[in-house]
Amino acid sequence: GSVPGTVEEWLSSIHLSKYLNKFISSRMGSVSRVLEIWEVELTSILNIEPIGHRKRIMKSIRDLRTLQSSFDEAEKRKRENKSKSTEQETKWLHSKEDMIRGVDYPVRYFGSAKLTGPESTKQSGLICEQQQNKIKSSQKVPEFRLRISASGVELIDKQTQNSTCSYHIEDISFVSRDKANLLVFSFISTDRKISIKMCHVFKAHTRNQAYEACSTIAQSFEVAFQLKREGNKKWSTLRGKILIVGSM
Repeated sequence: GSVPGTVEEWLSSIHLSKYLNKFISSRMGSVSRVLEIWEVELTSILNIEPIGHRKRIMKSIRDLRTLQSSFDEAEKRKRENKSKSTEQETKWLHSKEDMIRGVDYPVRYFGSAKLTGPESTKQSGLICEQQQNKIKSSQKVPEFRLRISASGVELIDKQTQNSTCSYHIEDISFVSRDKANLLVFSFISTDRKISIKMCHVFKAHTRNQAYEACSTIAQSFEVAFQLKREGNKKWSTLRGKILIVGSM
């Protein structure tokens, strides 16, 4: 069965339509209000005298409450299942713990270039090509570990293991792979003090690593948002071994 849409429909179903005007004039003209009726209100407000009618009305209201409760529970489960389904659709590469500690990818750093104009993201492909050409014509490409976490992105020197530069997650606005060379990817950072955008270009050892690095940066945004929303202090104190993907 289903909960009637109107009081008129409900009273008709229990063959007591003659009381419709009493319900409406007593401001009980909605099904939601009917579900809240106390038995004493049938006499004190609605002035329904026949005891048989009152019993029929209260039995029907109890049945409706049970039906509504079952419906509400089913809707709740449906929403929860939809939420779980949505979460499962986005299958990230790393756990939240790994994203807080940091995930390392071996990369060659092609350097960076300043972006100009309002359509800066469209320039990233051209800059990727320019930086590759510069490297080819000049020097060996330096090797680093690109450490990606919910805090941001950090460039770690392969030899010294020291951090050479870092970019806060809130200062990273764009990440993409080079269409002409799927080993190459880049991200855009913003120096808020001087309002300058820079495009940083990297080359991975394999296409899969390039894809994973881009996906991991995207995941860092999601985890950072979750942590900010949760305000959970235990994540900020998490420490452990850095997850290293691939090798030099």
